Formats: sequence, structure tokens, C-alpha cells
Amino acid sequence: MAGTGRRGLDACPNRARALLLITVAGLGLRFYRLDADLWLDEITPLYDYGRMSAFHVMTSYTSSNNHLLNTLLVKGTVALAGPQEWAIRLPAVLFGTATVPVLYWVARNALSRQTSLGVALLLAVSYHHIFFSQNARGYSAYLFFSLLTSGLLLRGLKIDRHDTWSLYVIGMVLNFAANLLALVVFAAHVIVGAILVLKVRLTGCPVRAVARRLLGVAAITGLLGFHLYATVLPQAYVFIRAEYVKKSVGYALFSHEHAAELIRGVSAGFGIAGVVGMVLFLLVVGFGFIDLWRRHPLLALMLVLPEILTAGGLVLGGLQFTPRFFLLGLPLALLCLATFIDRMAMNIGLLLDVSDAKLTVAAFGIVCLASLAALPTYYSRPKQDFRGAIRYVEQHRASGDLVLPLFLADWGYRFYGGHFGLVEHKDFFPVRSLEALNSVLRDHPGARTWAVMTFPRILRLSQPDLYTRIHDGWFPVRTFPGTMGDGDVSVWISKASSANNAARDIDRDRHPRTAIKFMTLTLARR
Repeated sequence: MAGTGRRGLDACPNRARALLLITVAGLGLRFYRLDADLWLDEITPLYDYGRMSAFHVMTSYTSSNNHLLNTLLVKGTVALAGPQEWAIRLPAVLFGTATVPVLYWVARNALSRQTSLGVALLLAVSYHHIFFSQNARGYSAYLFFSLLTSGLLLRGLKIDRHDTWSLYVIGMVLNFAANLLALVVFAAHVIVGAILVLKVRLTGCPVRAVARRLLGVAAITGLLGFHLYATVLPQAYVFIRAEYVKKSVGYALFSHEHAAELIRGVSAGFGIAGVVGMVLFLLVVGFGFIDLWRRHPLLALMLVLPEILTAGGLVLGGLQFTPRFFLLGLPLALLCLATFIDRMAMNIGLLLDVSDAKLTVAAFGIVCLASLAALPTYYSRPKQDFRGAIRYVEQHRASGDLVLPLFLADWGYRFYGGHFGLVEHKDFFPVRSLEALNSVLRDHPGARTWAVMTFPRILRLSQPDLYTRIHDGWFPVRTFPGTMGDGDVSVWISKASSANNAARDIDRDRHPRTAIKFMTLTLARR
């Protein structure tokens, strides 16, 4: 059923209008609450690369947060509109929105127009895709160009045209610029091309022309991609080999922490259904993938092979896993879900003698409602609530109190502290090690101290002595939740200085458990 559909559905004159409405709805969902607080990885590129020229951005690799295309585009939007959250996230939003019609176009290789519209709708309301579309990183551009080049490769294999192959080369080079993960997408395309040539050769048909075309396109694409990163490849290799072996940057493949993070991340998109919805979704996706493979094995292979190559590369390189490396699994999962819905609607329609088109629409409607049910919780909190934590500390601290943003929390204070008129090393003192903490405390003897923490797992693994000292000498009084895994921002107060200030520092009405625990600690000290 590659590219065909049932009678009456493919001839629908309103399909372009429907796709436009779906895309506009997706744009609206991605623009809503775009001014929420930035999180750590959105903030650091502004400091690392914000003042660099475009030339230096392209020729230095001091951080894996430099998603080249996004960094350059953000420099442009910030130059025009200033360092506002919506401007910083605008490129990611636009690429995320553009992915909706591109996924429809790619889905048409295997599904009917109606079912392909359903896939586009699922992506438009997807919790996870909205999350990454509102993340000022290169991931939404990576998804866009990965799907676009996959579709162009399929089109080029069907219709050998120079303009199609030229667009493929441009799209893949831009994908390299969007994210280095594009390397596995390109490798997957090369493997798919080689498999196709081998398959044609086994049938006895001439393959020299298509082999030359694919080899030429791959060579040009690889050469341009190499030149794009030629000056930074040694830096990137050294950085990745040094950083991504650390436990703090990810998870071991078969660790319980990795499993817990996967469950948390995936189940977040299912609203009240939670983990149960996630399990059912994965089961359905598994059956759908089998059907998708039967309909269009090249498309299925193009989308699943990058995930396999990524996992294999991480294992062979001894590198840590993190769910965002497998983001291309999202459109694949939605395609598999749509394929399953399409197949079940046809089977049930034949069995009950009812319209399979109506069953398909109803099924997509139910799935979309389940996805939309998760969005109110997502929109209710930022990725990291730095402003909420800073505001709380400023409302409760007295003159002379010390404020200590711990480890990675210092970036949030640097970016948002100015909104509250705070000056580094005067109103707050970033602390990245136990030695730095001891130094600040020695310089301010007897001062009551507040500590602000985020990503406690990273702090515990990177600076265990500092983590232990904070837990031994400070007490959490308020936590500001966010949508980033382990990215809640918590406010702590020193135990030694807090016993006589419990009433002022604890919000008993909103945090009774914390207040009770705190008062118990205070009585024990007395």
C-alpha cells in the first residue's frame, strides 16, 4: 500500500487545507508559554557563544551544547529581539512546526492521505515534540532535516532527478549543522542505498547507473559535511571521549536509573494514563512496525537504523546513554501507531461492515485527546523554575545573608539574577566545589546561608564532597518543579543558622511536610 489509499480518501479536495490547519494548530501549541524560564542547556550557549563571531562559532568546539545551526540562528534572533525566551527558542519552534507537514509527506510513501494526516496531527499535539520544539537546541531541526532527507532519498530512488539529489545534499549538510547525531542518519542512508543496490544486483538487473548516482551523492555529502566540521573534529573527538564517559552526563544502558528516566520521560506524554498508557503505546508501536515494514521496508529501515547505529556506537565507545540521542524514534513511533490504527480500522470495518474511514478518524481523535491531556501539566511549569527559586530566596533572606548557587545552578542565577538586580559575588556567590564553599564561608563568618541546587544527581556524581556537605549542613525548604528530568530547583538553608528563623523561612501553609520535618530537626537540636 505504498503511496496509495482507499477510494474517495486520496481524492479529498480539502487535504491541503486540513494539513494547513493541523500545522497552524501545531504552531499555536509550540508558541504557547514560549516565554517560560530557560533551562541550563538553553542558557549556557548564550554565554559560551553569544559574544563570539559566526566564524569562531563554526571553528571552536568547547561544548556539546553548540548545535551549530541553532547557535547561529539564535545569535540572529537575539540580535534582533534581545535575549528574550521566545526569541531564543524561535528557531527551534519554527523547525518543530515545519516538521509536521514534512512527516505527512514522508508518511505518504506508505500510508493513505487520511492516515498520513493523522500522523501529522499526532506530531502536532505530541507532548514530546512540543517539548523539544520549545527547547532552544538543535533537536527539532535535526528531526526536520532527518525526515526531509529520508523523504528526498526515497523520492530520488523513485525518480532520478538532479534537483532531488541536490536538495538531499543541502538538507543533509544542514542536518550535520543542526546536530552531530545526523552522522548516524547519513550512515543509515548509505547502508540503505547499499542494500538496495545489492538487492537489485541479485535480481539480475543493471545497477551500475544507480550505484554511481548513490556513490556520487554520498561522496559529495560526506565531503561537504567533513569540511563543515574539519577544524573542530579533533576538538569534538577529544571532548566527547572525555565528557561522555562520565556517569554524570548520562546513564549506563542497563542501569535502573536509565530505565527510570526512560519511563519518566515517555510516560509524561500520556497524561492521566501515565505508565499504563506508555506500555500500551509501546505494544501497539511494536505491531505497527511489523506492518510498516511489510508496506515499505526502506522507510522503516531508514528510521530504525539510526537508532540501532547510535546504540551500537555508544556501547562500542563506552559512552553514556541519554534518551535524547534516540529522538528520531518519536516520528517512527507515530508512523507505527498510525499504521496500526489504519490496519485495525480496515479489519474491524470489514468485520462489522462499518466505515473504516470513520473508525480511523475516531481512533486518531482518541489518541490526540490522550496526548492533549498531558499538556496542561507541561504548560503549568517551566523546564527549570530559576525565577521562582530566586524570587523565593529574595523574599525570605535578610540583609547579610549569603546566597550560594551550587554547581550548575549558577547559570540560572547568572541569567536571571539581573532581572532581580542581583550582582555576582555581591548578592550571590557561585559554588562549584567543596573548596569554593569553604572559601566563601571563611570570608563571611557567622552569616546565614541559602543554597540553591538543581540536577542533584549530576552534583552528587561530579562533586560528591560538596553534595555530602550540603546534605549534612543544610536543609531543603522549598522545591520548584520543572519539566526537565532531575531539573527541579530546590532552595536550602543552613541548619546552624536556621533554628531561630524557622517561622520566617518556612512556608507552612504550602509545605506542611517540610515545615514539620524542619521543626522536628530544630527541637532535636535544642
